[in-house]
Amino acid sequence: MPPPDPAGKQRQLSKPAVGAGVVVVLALLPFALKAAALAWFSSNYLAQSAYKVLQFIVPVGWRRRVDRASGWRSIWPVDEPLPTAATWLVAVVLALLTIALAAVLIPWVAGRSGIDPRELRRHFDARYALNPWRAAAVVAYLATFNAGLEELHFRAWLDRELSARWGQLAGIGTSAAAFAGMHTFIFTGFGGPGSLILPAVFVALAVMGVTWSCLARLPGGIHAAWLAHGLTDAGFLTWGLFWLGYFSG
Repeated sequence: MPPPDPAGKQRQLSKPAVGAGVVVVLALLPFALKAAALAWFSSNYLAQSAYKVLQFIVPVGWRRRVDRASGWRSIWPVDEPLPTAATWLVAVVLALLTIALAAVLIPWVAGRSGIDPRELRRHFDARYALNPWRAAAVVAYLATFNAGLEELHFRAWLDRELSARWGQLAGIGTSAAAFAGMHTFIFTGFGGPGSLILPAVFVALAVMGVTWSCLARLPGGIHAAWLAHGLTDAGFLTWGLFWLGYFSG
């Protein structure tokens, strides 16, 4: 059970003027753009990343227009205090545990399911036109700016706003499902290997979303959630590049 969220309780008591339906519609906009990009620009990485613009505009616009935040507060919750040393440590440990579990479980599941990493790489190369150094650059971006963007969108905005209207369990669950659902787009259309791992990918990412939502509920925890997210992306994706054979010669 997540720790109490006094600010969230206060928002629920004050009955937000903007309904949950508006929040849901805004949250669906990046999904619509991502689906369109997959349909029309299936092998263009930049086009498929255009939905990130909406993931930024929606929470920042909300914070400006609804929360009346200005300056850096509209881009990131800079008004929240930094976490304690213990909370930073929790973020690091969570990231290390996630990376270790992934490095053990993914090859095991792949072996049991008959999934060949070379086949997965072939699909990635066909969709994103990757080469080893382009893939490394993508990892660097995902582990830094993108991790912060996703925490802003899914935890600092979507989880917060839905929790204020539907309660914390619904806010955490819905934002985690949205986070997982967006990432499963990566494997849609792969056929064979993608369809086999899609359910497992969704569940694993939803669990991570729930974990980071709970972390974000600690004092200053949104900053720690960004750290945990970034470290997880950096470690997992770097390991994944080697597993897929990008740097094996």
